[in-house]
Amino acid sequence: MALDTLGVNGRRDKITIMSDLLGIIQEPRRVTHILYKSNMSYVQLLKYLDNLMEMGFAEENTVPHRSFKITQNGKLFMELVSRNGSSDSLVAKQ
Repeated sequence: MALDTLGVNGRRDKITIMSDLLGIIQEPRRVTHILYKSNMSYVQLLKYLDNLMEMGFAEENTVPHRSFKITQNGKLFMELVSRNGSSDSLVAKQ
């Protein structure tokens, strides 16, 4: 998480959080590892991981252990977010 992605109130917006999570799961990662890196609560993390899987940006693997990994669509999403510079510009273009 980069400090320049924080909003005026010191919080990350949803697009920034999703992009940060996708950056963490470039390689298969267990929930605990993602939890420590993302600086989120367990409940929040599960909510965001479920959303990312529903959108097709992440996938869950159960063999040899439960882990999450970014998909090709997730990589495209990260590229769009980084290309546009901020999530505010992404929302405004929709």
